[in-house]
Parts: sequence; structure tokens; C-alpha cells
Amino acid sequence: MVTETVGAMNDPWEVALKVHELNEVGSQEYRSSKLLQETLRNNGFEVTDKYLGIPTAFRAEKTVGNGTPTIAFLAEYDALLGIGHACGHNLIASAAVFSAIRASKIVKNGKIVVLGTPDEEGTGEFSGSKILMVERGAFKDIDLVLGSHPGTEWNVGKDALAVQDIEVTYKGVASHASGSPEKGRSALDAAILTYTAVNMLRQHVRRDANVVIHGVIREGGAASNVTPEKAVLVYGIRSSDLEYHKELMERFMKIVEGCCIATGTSYQTRLIGPLFSTRKINVPLANFVRNKLTEKGISVPSVEESMQKPAGGSTDFANVSQVVPAIELAFKIAPEGTPWHSHASMEAAVKEPAREALGMVIDVLSATALEFTRNPEFRKEIRNDFIRKGGKSA
Repeated sequence: MVTETVGAMNDPWEVALKVHELNEVGSQEYRSSKLLQETLRNNGFEVTDKYLGIPTAFRAEKTVGNGTPTIAFLAEYDALLGIGHACGHNLIASAAVFSAIRASKIVKNGKIVVLGTPDEEGTGEFSGSKILMVERGAFKDIDLVLGSHPGTEWNVGKDALAVQDIEVTYKGVASHASGSPEKGRSALDAAILTYTAVNMLRQHVRRDANVVIHGVIREGGAASNVTPEKAVLVYGIRSSDLEYHKELMERFMKIVEGCCIATGTSYQTRLIGPLFSTRKINVPLANFVRNKLTEKGISVPSVEESMQKPAGGSTDFANVSQVVPAIELAFKIAPEGTPWHSHASMEAAVKEPAREALGMVIDVLSATALEFTRNPEFRKEIRNDFIRKGGKSA
């Protein structure tokens, strides 16, 4: 644990660059969290550290006028293991903090909240912290959630895939691979058989459910003349259909059990982190944000166009959208086709297009907060759309 103090900063780009430099992975973002907290304190926010028992989470709030409604901006600040801020969370952090600061200065009545939400990438103990926050009641008093995420396009209606990561450990019996092969039971054989069977499963899944299954063999033995007694696989199972995702998990587990029987081994499974959900797109909210972007000369696909495209990734922000009206504004910092989670996207997060886009996001999100606080009809439209799509309050 690093406890070095990082003082407040007053410029959005300065904060984005510093978080990028700090380069802290999920559940270990101590200095990044402190930087954001001090910046908010310096702008009149009351801050609660270690929010809900999560060491690098926080809640900052500032009441204006009569204190209603309540709007939360979500900050992410975890880097990717081994490659740094290749997902641009340094920009998400700065956008949330300075959108909230801007909103607190222009809103007449309302409560402005910033939630520091660690470990979106699923690295450490508090993987998918937004899901933990949902479960622990962080959003019970929130009327609207505003967030953002960098990428290769501007978008306001992008869905997210449900995903569950799972670890499978096979245990076999070690033996001399030549001297007494009949006494061995290979855990690696079980792992390879599983890997092959899962590849076969991919052919027999629903096309409309946008199924993505990806995995690695993390461990498979050490010496070629010793029958491997332990093998470890890690898989991620994704789908745009939550109900079908349950079926996929059941089919996956049958494969694991079958490969165990076939190889004379035993197995254990462990879920890695919580289930990341699909996203509820709030159309009135998305349309308002899109119009604000269009006014600034930014070309943004319609909400309907975006919703028709299959989702590519997953996020714990989607779980928040299930319990409170929310939008995660996708903003462009790199050319179309740039691979994400790469050195190219990591470098893009500190280049001039990112700086310009960050300013746009702060303008638009703070303007959305202002409209939500002063326009009861806008609030009603957003709430009705949320309820119509089966949203359930936290």
C-alpha cells in the first residue's frame, strides 16, 4: 500500500496526466484516489474516504440550494496490469471530478456527488466495485448517474455485454511420464480437453445473443517428464442476453465436469468477481446528450443506430444502469480502428485529441446536470423511460 500524499490540482488536463503517470492497477489506486479527493475538497466538496469499506473508493458531495435532486458522476482511475492506462480511465477520473465541480457552480438546487469507483478492469479484491456499491446501497439516494468512457467514437447508446469470469483448477496425479505413465492422471489433459470442448461450444450458440467466450490455460505443468498434477484455466463468458448467459454458464460447467470424468481428475471452480450486467439505455437522456454534442459540431450516431450495433465490451457501469437512470458517454480520443487495451490506446490517453475531448465531455455532462435539476419534465421523461424498461431502484 502506497500512502504518499498527492495534493489537489485545479486543471482537468493536469489531473488526467497525473493519474496516467501514477499508473495504479485496480484495488491499489491509493494515490490516484487521494488526488481526486483532495481536488474535490479544494472545491468545497465533503469527502468520505474508504467508502462502503472499499479502501480506494470515495464519495464526495456538495449541496446547492434545497439539495434536490441528487446527481452522481462516476470516476474510474484504475490502470491495466502491465500496460498502464490503455483504457483511458485517467480521463474518466478527470471528467467526473471536473464535471461535478462545474455543475456545483451552475446548478441552483441539487446535490452533486462524485463516486470514486475502483477496479473496473477486474484486477484485484474489489473488482467491479460499482456492483459492490449497488449491493451496499450507494445509489439509493441518487436520481441520475452521469459517466463517460474514451474510445474511437462518440456514442450515447452503446450496449454492454454481460460477463462472468471463472477460474477452473484441475487436480490429477503426478507420475513419471515414462517410468510409470499408467499411474498418472494428467490435469493438463483435462485442461486441453476443456479448451477444445469450449471451442466446439462456440459453434452451437445463439447468434442473436452476441456470445463471446475467451480463455487461457494459466498453468499446465513444469517438466515434460512429469505428468502434470495441476492445471488452471481462466475463462470469460459474455452475452447480450442475461437469461441466456445463465444457460451458457450451465453448459460450460457440464463441459468442465465431463472433461474431469474423461481424464480421471478432479476439479474446483471459482467465480472471479461479480457478474457484469447488460446496460439499460435511457433514450430521453441519451438524446439530450447527443443534441448537446451535435450543437458543438460533433457527429454522433442516433441512439437507435447505436442500439442496433452489437456490444463489444463489458463494464460494471451497466449494473448501475439497472438501478438508476444513467448514461456513459463514449468519447473519441483515437482514430477508428485503434485497438483498445493496447500501447496505442495508452498513448492516445495523453495526446491532444484526448485533451480536447475531455473539455467537451465536461461541458456536456455539466450541462446535462443543469438541465436535470431545473427541468421537471425532463426528469419525468427520464424516470418513465427507466421504469418502462424494467428498471428497479437500488
